[in-house]
Amino acid sequence: MSVGRHSPAVLLARRMLINRETGAPSRPQPVTVLLGPVGSGKTTALEAIRRDLGWGVVHAGFDFGHGDRASTIDVLTKLAYSLSSKWRNRPKPQFVRFTIALIAVQAELSGRNRDEDLSQLKALINSFHGIRWTPSMDALLDTLTETAKATGLVEPSYAAVFRQTFPHLVRNIRPRLGKALRSLADFPNAEGRTPFDALLELNRLAHGSARDAKAVTEWLMAAFLGDVRENHPRLAKPEEKSPCACDISPRRRHWHNWVIALDDVDHAGGTEFLADLIAARERFAVQHPNDREAHDALLIVATSGRWHDAWGTAWLAPWKPAAGAPRTVRPVADCEEASYDDWANPRPGVLESPYYPVRLAPQPIGLIARVLDSGARTPKVGLAHRATGGLPSAIEQLAAQLRASDVREGDRDVLTTDPRGEQDPCYRRLTELGLTEHLDDVHIDDFVTAAPFATAPWLIPDAAQSRIDQPHVGRILTELRTALWVTAKNSAGTTDDQAALHPWIAANLVSALARRGDGDGPSYTGQFKALRDDPDTAQDPVRLAYCNLALGDISEVVTFFEREFNRIPHAEWVAKLELVLNAPDDLPPERPHAELYDELVNLDAEGHPTGRSEIRNNVARLIAAGRLAANPFAVPGQDQHQVIANAFAALATTSHRPDVGALVSAKDLARRGEFP
Repeated sequence: MSVGRHSPAVLLARRMLINRETGAPSRPQPVTVLLGPVGSGKTTALEAIRRDLGWGVVHAGFDFGHGDRASTIDVLTKLAYSLSSKWRNRPKPQFVRFTIALIAVQAELSGRNRDEDLSQLKALINSFHGIRWTPSMDALLDTLTETAKATGLVEPSYAAVFRQTFPHLVRNIRPRLGKALRSLADFPNAEGRTPFDALLELNRLAHGSARDAKAVTEWLMAAFLGDVRENHPRLAKPEEKSPCACDISPRRRHWHNWVIALDDVDHAGGTEFLADLIAARERFAVQHPNDREAHDALLIVATSGRWHDAWGTAWLAPWKPAAGAPRTVRPVADCEEASYDDWANPRPGVLESPYYPVRLAPQPIGLIARVLDSGARTPKVGLAHRATGGLPSAIEQLAAQLRASDVREGDRDVLTTDPRGEQDPCYRRLTELGLTEHLDDVHIDDFVTAAPFATAPWLIPDAAQSRIDQPHVGRILTELRTALWVTAKNSAGTTDDQAALHPWIAANLVSALARRGDGDGPSYTGQFKALRDDPDTAQDPVRLAYCNLALGDISEVVTFFEREFNRIPHAEWVAKLELVLNAPDDLPPERPHAELYDELVNLDAEGHPTGRSEIRNNVARLIAAGRLAANPFAVPGQDQHQVIANAFAALATTSHRPDVGALVSAKDLARRGEFP
């Protein structure tokens, strides 16, 4: 494995790489799924893992995101071809079982005379025994390929791939096939038949009147995994000088897994392949309960840009709050914290799962600084980090513009203008995220119209029966969750169902709505009023304050937080304040920060000119400055941070409660530019 910078995904793969130590039985392997929305670097992470494995670990891959739908047999054929390459200092893997089964499946037999079919099948298999490829074999290959297409076992678009890979596979067949043939008969559908009779049954299931494509797929998957189990011990031992970086003492001998890297399993064929693989593993373990090698040594590392229900039985969907979740499920692990033990040893009462969903980490600020060729503490790097939420594709999209920009503290319009002269770059950015790909009759304009409901920090809970009469809102919210754009906050002091939409998509949605022209659709004000006036919102004063701030009614918000200041614990007060301060705004981005701050403070003073307490004055300053600083497209400055810090310090001195530590902590965060 290569030496150099290692991403969290690469380090995770290294932690999962050990198959077993000397003397220990094989252990079950998870289907590890790297999760992230569009542009989160899933493919890059998978490529980094494969580069890191290098020649020291046997591995192969398949990309479900390129081309048409691939069947499980298509994928197995490609994987067998890649795995049977010549690996340095190791014998060549031989997928004998799989290749024989493939020949049997695609043989063109009459189905009328058993003896004739048996003789023809034996002759066909024997014809591929030779090491040299002869012209007559090309004709046989043409027949097999056409048969595979005609039966639907190989998708037409993958016929060329099959024709390319099959000669490589059959070259590895040797005359001594007894063991491989016997294992092919070790399958329920064989019903105790002899090996060649079992192969005839396999052919009948592929072509006969009782055609059963599912059974054929199961048989071929079993053959493939059988080849893996036989080949693995000869090819899994780390070489003395191989770049093995396993977290284990070098004195303890161990064997590596083979690694299968599957990209975009959320595309057609991906989840079906994983389900077929898992079902085959479970069948073999049940049929061979006393076999020390019952578990194959394939570590599956897959990527997905969507959440699938199959994972939700044992894992808590990322957008669902931990409060109230069944005790039988557990939260999805972050990439940095994931490990084999975390998957294999759940706490008592938690459901086991063959899947191991893992969240990819956003890009850290240091890496963003390298992309922008700038210091980590510069305003442009801070802006990119806040606006993109560390989304790699968004960082790359903004890189050229930010490198050429003179970004200064207090700027509010850097990302709402485009050097190419576009009127509103937000629409283009949203389009590039592919939000409408899985929704018929829903357009980007519909997502923009739904911005208030999508960006509200609690969203609309899965079980809510909201009375908001808005077209497409339910479908849009479901899609945003499924596409992994939403994450539950699970923070103390917030609403139980608080969740956050990814800042990059949230900021672009709100900005596009705020700048929508008259007559182009519902307005920013109209949509946020619809959210505010919904009965579900009216029952929660924090949600109501959020909507009021989004609508610019700062006095109502100041009144609420002044009233609550000495009534609830300060930690809870600060948490609710931070939630509300992240409400969006439709303030003109071209107007300077200082001017807007004065205007907001004066609005509260005009609304409540008399009887103002010191608490109210400080809360007003805090909310005015915090609202402007929370805008992810704005560049906060030290002056803003200091106003917020001073307000917290003043509130701490006027508090009637003993728990002012939360206010002091918030002050310190503000001074470092970390609040809100």
